[in-house]
Amino acid sequence: MSEAYDDTHGGRSGRLDRILAELVGQVPEVEAASVVSFDGLAMASALPHDMDEDRVAAMSAALLSLGERAAEGLGRGALSQVFIEGENGTVFLISADDEAVLVAVTSKGAKTGLMLFEVRRAAAAIAEALRVEFAYETAPVVKDAPPTSPVPLQVVNPGGYVESGYMDEYVESGLDSSDSNGSRAWS
Repeated sequence: MSEAYDDTHGGRSGRLDRILAELVGQVPEVEAASVVSFDGLAMASALPHDMDEDRVAAMSAALLSLGERAAEGLGRGALSQVFIEGENGTVFLISADDEAVLVAVTSKGAKTGLMLFEVRRAAAAIAEALRVEFAYETAPVVKDAPPTSPVPLQVVNPGGYVESGYMDEYVESGLDSSDSNGSRAWS
């Protein structure tokens, strides 16, 4: 899995699709894969035509919820993974950090250890693709620069009055001093 981890090939949806396509395409035992929100909603999938995306998502969320309750109720701590082995293969549910769940359906006879390795690797890539990128108001970091004090937020009233972001500081421009409760009010 190489290209799927690259962040330069489009948006989040495209990255998720590529990660799933690589998982299914490069690991022959993985027959289907889906990224599911903790609410049970499909985010991306690489499923065969006979698997319904919404149904896979809903079942996965239910299994995850039950697994979490069982792990905590039996004193095993926080749930890290769920896998269900059936006569025709295994279903793996692996957390993609706190972002989503990767569901992978593997064929009968697939090596569990190798499948866990591959699915965890894909889950890490999915978590990275889903992380929120904050790109607004980032100042360049200057090494050994003295700390700066925060700049108060200026809120502008439609009437033209300006209030400082700090609650007790008001800019003089037509504010009423206070109401009967002692709180500040716009005039």
